[in-house]
Amino acid sequence: MSYVVELVTEALRNLSRHALRSFLTALGIIFGVASVMSMMSTGEGARRAILDQINQLGIRNIIINAKRPPVEQDVQDSQEGWTLEYGLTLRDAEQIAATVPGIERVLPVHDVQKYLWFKSRRIEAKVRGVTSEYFERLNLVPTLGRRLTDMDGQHRQRVAVVRQALLREARYVGDPLKLDLKVGKDYYRVVGVLPEFEFQSPNKASLGIDDRAMEVYVPYDSVVDRFGLTDVKQEAGSYQSSRVELHQIVASARSDEAVLTAARAIKAILEKFHDKRDYEVIVPLELLESRQRTQRVFNIVLPIIAGISLLVGGIGILNIMLASITERTQEIGIRRALGATGLDITWQFLVETVTLATVGGLLGVALGLGGVTLVVAFTDWKAVVTPESVLLSLSISCLTGVVFGLYPARRAAAMDPIEALRHE
Repeated sequence: MSYVVELVTEALRNLSRHALRSFLTALGIIFGVASVMSMMSTGEGARRAILDQINQLGIRNIIINAKRPPVEQDVQDSQEGWTLEYGLTLRDAEQIAATVPGIERVLPVHDVQKYLWFKSRRIEAKVRGVTSEYFERLNLVPTLGRRLTDMDGQHRQRVAVVRQALLREARYVGDPLKLDLKVGKDYYRVVGVLPEFEFQSPNKASLGIDDRAMEVYVPYDSVVDRFGLTDVKQEAGSYQSSRVELHQIVASARSDEAVLTAARAIKAILEKFHDKRDYEVIVPLELLESRQRTQRVFNIVLPIIAGISLLVGGIGILNIMLASITERTQEIGIRRALGATGLDITWQFLVETVTLATVGGLLGVALGLGGVTLVVAFTDWKAVVTPESVLLSLSISCLTGVVFGLYPARRAAAMDPIEALRHE
C-alpha cells in the first residue's frame, strides 16, 4: 500500500512541475467526463419524467376519448337534423364492462363546457362529471381537502374539486374550501384542491382536457341531472347543438399483462359500432413502451457522442506522455542504473497517467454538476444526478488513463539503460 501511495505522490509531484501543461492535457478528459455525466443525468431525468407522466395516467388504464367527427361527416349530420350526435355512449361502457376480458372497472365521464363566475370574474372551464373512483384510477390526490365520494354522487351534491390554477385565475386568496363557484345557475362548494399538471403533454391531451379551459371535477350524477346530455351554444346569431353521452371512458385492467389484450378488444368493439370514428383510444402502457424505445436510443447515442471527447482526451494524454518520456530519458536511465526494474518503470508512468486522468475526471464531475444545475435552471428539462453516473464517469476516466498510458509506460520500460544514461 505504501508503494502505491509513494507512486501517486511522485506522480502528483511530476505533474505539478508542469501544471499548465498537465491541465491543458486533462481538458479533453474534463470535458469528456462532464459530457458523460450530463448526458446520463439528463437521460435519467427524462426516464423518470416519462414514468411520472405515464403513472399519472395509470399504467393499467385504457382511456377512450370522444372525438368530434371529421368536417365532412359533421356537415352531413347537421343537414340531417338540428343536433349533432357523436362520441361514446353508455352502451359502449356497458359492452366493455360485460364482454372485454381482464377489465376490472369502467368509469364514465361527461363534460360540460361552461363559464364559471367568481364575483365579477368569468372563467372558461370544462366541468367534468366523474365518479369517486376516477381520482383513484388516475392518481389524482388533492393537496388540500378531499376527493369526491360515492355519497356526493348519490345525493347529487353540488361540490367540486378544482386545480390550483383555477384559484390563481380567480385571484382567490382566502380558504379554498370556503369558495363557492357559480356554474350555470348553481353554486358549487369547493371541497378539494388538486395540484397543477406537472406535465402538460401527453397527460392533458390524453385525458381530453383543453389547455384553454380550467377543469372542475364534480359528481357525475350531478352533471347529468343538472346539465343533461345535450349542449346548445348560441353566439352572434349562430346556433349549435350537439349530444354526447360520454366524453370519456376509463377502463382499468386487472393486471399489466391484461392491458394490451383488453385494448385490442375495446378497439374492435368501437370499430363495429362507430362508423364515424368519433373516438380515440389511448393506452398509457403503449405510450410507455414507445417512449422507452426512444429513450434507449437516446441512452446509446449520447454516451457515444460524449465518448468521442474522452477519445480525444486520451489521445492528448498519450501524446504528452510520449513527449514526457523523451524529456525524462536520462531520469529513466538513472533509475534503472540504481536497480529499478522494467516493471517499476512501467508502474511509475502508468500511475502518473492514471493520476492525471483521475484528476481530470474529478474536475469533469465538478463541471458536470455545474452543467446539470444550469440545464435545470434555464430549461424545462429534468436532470437527476445519481451515484451511478458519478462512479461511471470516474471509472471511465481511470480506464482512459490505463488504456492510453499503457503504451508510453511500456515504451519507457523497454529503453536500454545505457543508451538512456547517454541521452542528452
